Amino acid sequence: MDDGQKGLWMLNSAGGIRARSLLRRYWVATIALGVFAGVAGGIALGVWGIARRTSTVYDRFVAYEGAAPFQVVGCADGVTEAEIRADYQGACGKFDYADLREFLPRVPGVESVARWTLAITYVAAADNPAGGWRQLTPIIIDSAAFAAMGRPFVLEGRLAHPSAAFEATVNEEAAKRLGVGVGDDLSITPFRLDQFDDAGEGLKSPSGLTTTVTIVGVTRRPSDLLGRLGGTSLYEDTSSVTLGPGFWEAINGDVANYSIGLIVRTSEGVTGDSVMAALTNHWPGRPFYAEEGPFLGSNGQETVVDAIRLQTLGLYVIAVVVALAALVFAGQAIARQVRREWADAPIFDALGMTRPGMVGAAAVRAIGFVLVSVLVAFIVSVAMSPLGPLGIGRAAEQDPGVRLDGWAAAIGLTALALCVMFSAAVPVAAVRRRRTTQSTASTRTHSSRRLSASALAGLALTRSRRAGGLTLGSAVIGVSLACAAGVAAWSLTLSYDSLESHPARYGSSWDAQVGNVANPGQQAATRKRLESIPGISAVGILTAAGIGPDESATLFAADPFLGDVTLGTITAGRRPVTPHEIALGRYTMQREHVQIGDSVTIVEPFAPDNSFSFDVVGEVVVNDSLSALPGRGGLVTKEGFTLMTGEGLSQTYVVWVEPSADRSATLAALEAEFPTTFLERSTPRPISNLGLVSNQPALLALLVGLLAAAAMVHALVTSVLRGRRQIGVLKTLGFTRRQVAASVAWHASSLAFLALVIGIPLGVVMGRVLWTRIVDNIGVVSPAVTSVPAIVVVTLLVWAVANLAALGPGMLAARTLPAQALRTE
Repeated sequence: MDDGQKGLWMLNSAGGIRARSLLRRYWVATIALGVFAGVAGGIALGVWGIARRTSTVYDRFVAYEGAAPFQVVGCADGVTEAEIRADYQGACGKFDYADLREFLPRVPGVESVARWTLAITYVAAADNPAGGWRQLTPIIIDSAAFAAMGRPFVLEGRLAHPSAAFEATVNEEAAKRLGVGVGDDLSITPFRLDQFDDAGEGLKSPSGLTTTVTIVGVTRRPSDLLGRLGGTSLYEDTSSVTLGPGFWEAINGDVANYSIGLIVRTSEGVTGDSVMAALTNHWPGRPFYAEEGPFLGSNGQETVVDAIRLQTLGLYVIAVVVALAALVFAGQAIARQVRREWADAPIFDALGMTRPGMVGAAAVRAIGFVLVSVLVAFIVSVAMSPLGPLGIGRAAEQDPGVRLDGWAAAIGLTALALCVMFSAAVPVAAVRRRRTTQSTASTRTHSSRRLSASALAGLALTRSRRAGGLTLGSAVIGVSLACAAGVAAWSLTLSYDSLESHPARYGSSWDAQVGNVANPGQQAATRKRLESIPGISAVGILTAAGIGPDESATLFAADPFLGDVTLGTITAGRRPVTPHEIALGRYTMQREHVQIGDSVTIVEPFAPDNSFSFDVVGEVVVNDSLSALPGRGGLVTKEGFTLMTGEGLSQTYVVWVEPSADRSATLAALEAEFPTTFLERSTPRPISNLGLVSNQPALLALLVGLLAAAAMVHALVTSVLRGRRQIGVLKTLGFTRRQVAASVAWHASSLAFLALVIGIPLGVVMGRVLWTRIVDNIGVVSPAVTSVPAIVVVTLLVWAVANLAALGPGMLAARTLPAQALRTE
């Protein structure tokens, strides 16, 4: 062995001895800080795993159900688009798809074709016929449709057998609403075909043949998830009783329904577009429509997906912020511990140990931190996995319980190990850059002599480099972040409450919505019933989905006929007054990059050659309880709407109760006239979905606050241990234990003061910026709210936590003997 190798061996041996010595001497700190880092990292990893699980749960539910990928709705050959628009039920209601059922199985990739319909019936428990309600009931006409429906979650019992004449399944909402279960009987009374108009409002009793069916199973499908977001009207009722071919034959198909459709099951890789292309090639010009998504239609499922996406995004934000907080708090805590352990580094430097040797010893010593933190993080993340998915996604999880996300765990635990190793090695790598002599604390202060000796000593302890004043910067930053998170969370919560309590901000200034108009006769009857109710004003709403510069938006127009009221809230500019003017929602304006004063061209989807130019004269928030975003779409005049679409029939009506009228009595009278379509003012789904995550900012602030508190405790303990000489001097000068403890409390309070000075303004800015981004995305205008009482509460809470954190270090300092403290020098 040459001299170089021998010297390297000696240094490595010295490094190994040093590392083992540190591990033996500071094993309590190794475990404590390893657990701290592991818990913080494990929470971040666990929340990330829950977010990943939540993000995929809806798609996994749809795949589990395995229903037919799309449905086809059409009319007989020769029916024109104009006839369909004038009276869809009359033109297409009795079409039985015989020619399509013969043709489609010959199309490559089509495995099966079967009919089903959505019928209007009265459903009640057999032993409580008066306790039922008007319901849209799925009826399987061809037994092959059972397979195309896929498999839902069977919560109780089994699925109905295709050959069983009078077996039915109900979803969990219908079971709860009817108070029934497996083995109970239901009475189903259909509205007849000639009662379709009456069935729309449910004003008359159904005259069809009452049939008794037996419930064999309670199920849940992806389309049922909408009910978990609420819903009280005809349009939002997701309770469902599914009937089979036996019922259809028993009533001879005589039931009012929203057309018959075809469920088309295709082989893997075959798209709905190719099937629709085959249809249009075989029958050019014939009207066909395809609807993709879960069985029973995709209406409302975008809202469910948005709710799950919003909850997932909130979880990802929590995971990232907690991970960053863990990096700051736990990393700095380990770094402070390492600085303390290597306080005698100048001695080793003088003895010839090089910086690589010191770093190597620190790396070996850091293995203890790494092993403890990784083990604890793994246990915490796995223990948290049963909490996911969160929110509405939990009802879609087919495999609940403990779940290990292998890739996320591997990447997360590796990142944690590297961060811990980095935190333990960097302070030693930089040790030779630091001055080996440190000045003692100065007790000079520019503050008033009115401060007590304990206060002066505490402030000096904060400034002192020897007491760790510079390394306490990470603790101040940590508490500042916790303070900012608290203020921002409170601001977001108050801002949401303010938005929800001001309906005009999301376009819902009306009190109720009614109506299910399908033809001019129904419109006349609806208006007559509205005119019979005193104390109200009403506006008819004309809507056309998919028409606008934003193809996913809805075009609105108002048809006032009772009272002087307007639809929507203008947030900039003015209302349209001519047929060629339009006010757009903020979301649509941002998406299409247009401003007030610009022009937009709208193409009529059923007649691509027809295009219409509109001048943008305002920004509007419109809400009819059905549109996806209140800030999406546009508002035109009734004349402009009719010019573009050729339609002037208001399907629904929004109603205002006059201030002089008795609101409760008026709404009760309105509901009596419109029993199945009455919907009291509700918050739009995108805004109510925010309520699903309204507790997440507070949870994030709590997690960051707990980590900051733990980091503060460790920082104060380290500060006291490094400032033992100062404490010894104070005790020698006559400080009592109470005065020493008070000095540490003043030390903690000064740190809290610095954190508040930084954190409160930062929190106010964060809250305003985040809230602005949120409302801009929804398309509404609602200012952020910052509460002075909230700031006061956060200030008092931070001060209290800082002083509680100082209790332990204060007692430790008070018990330090002067001789022991001075001997450290």
